[in-house]
Parts: sequence; structure tokens; C-alpha cells
Amino acid sequence: MASEKGRAMSQRGRAWIVIACVSAGSLLVGLVGCLGVLVLLLPDGAKHAHEYLSQVQVDAAYRKVGEGGQGNCNCNLEYIYIGPSHIEAGEVFSGPALTLKPADGTNVVWDRLLEGEGASAASGNCEVVVYRYQRDREPFDGWNLKKLPTDERALVASGQLVVLSLYVSCAGDYG
Repeated sequence: MASEKGRAMSQRGRAWIVIACVSAGSLLVGLVGCLGVLVLLLPDGAKHAHEYLSQVQVDAAYRKVGEGGQGNCNCNLEYIYIGPSHIEAGEVFSGPALTLKPADGTNVVWDRLLEGEGASAASGNCEVVVYRYQRDREPFDGWNLKKLPTDERALVASGQLVVLSLYVSCAGDYG
């Protein structure tokens, strides 16, 4: 009789374990499903800004030295370039439907030189801003100009080279 009682408890115990496992599995599947839906509803990052920046042509005398942006919304992007200071910033960049006009603004580290718009079929409408790193900023900070070789930092400080930021924020990246 004790053996039958032990077997009955064992079967009931197994039944509860099966029920608990099925319940936990259902909760996990539901949670994964909810997370999947949430991911679909969130903005897709700076996909449109990246698309626009991939279509921008940059003067051959300039080279890309950094990347930044995306901000709290993960919806904007900027590429950082270094090149000769004798070339006007408005002549450095060209792109689809890109129109730039002089801007007036400075923040702690960057001068806002030009602002405007650009657009393509793949990117949609985008805000475009060209910033110049203030050459008399020491120590080099911001996006971490310390990554530049010492000789290039000296050329930036002397005014022979300039660091430009091409900032792009596209309407399609705001979800």
C-alpha cells in the first residue's frame, strides 16, 4: 500500500512538473513574441541617414577620420573628415539634391558653418549640417581628436588642416 501511495504521489508530482513546464514555455513564447513586435515598432536606426551619406561625394583632398551621431533617438549620423583648410566647406561635399547655405552658430567645440537639405529616393528628405571643429580647442576633445596623429593635430591647430563634420538627420529615421 505504501508503494501505491508513493507511486501516486510520484505521478501527481510529474503532472505538476509538466504543467509548470508547459506554462513557463507558453510565457517564454509570449514574451519573445511581444519583444519581436516591439522591435518592429521601434525606429530602424539611422538607416536613411546612412543611405544618404553613402551617396555624398567628398573632395578627394579630405579623408574620413571618424563617425558619430545617432543620439537618443538612434536616428541621425555624422561623418568626420580632415583636409586642407583652403578649400571652402561648401565645396567639399556634394550629394543628391544637396543645398547648403551659411549658418550662424557655435557650440562648445564645433562651429556650425552650413545648413540645408538633401534627398534621394532611398533616403527621403534629410537635414544636412556642416560643422567645423574649432582649431584653437585644446586639449582635443569632442569626438576624440586625440586619435589623430600628432603631426595632424599640430596642422589643425596651425590652421593648415580643418576637421569637418557632415551631420545628417532624415525624416524616415524617426519611425
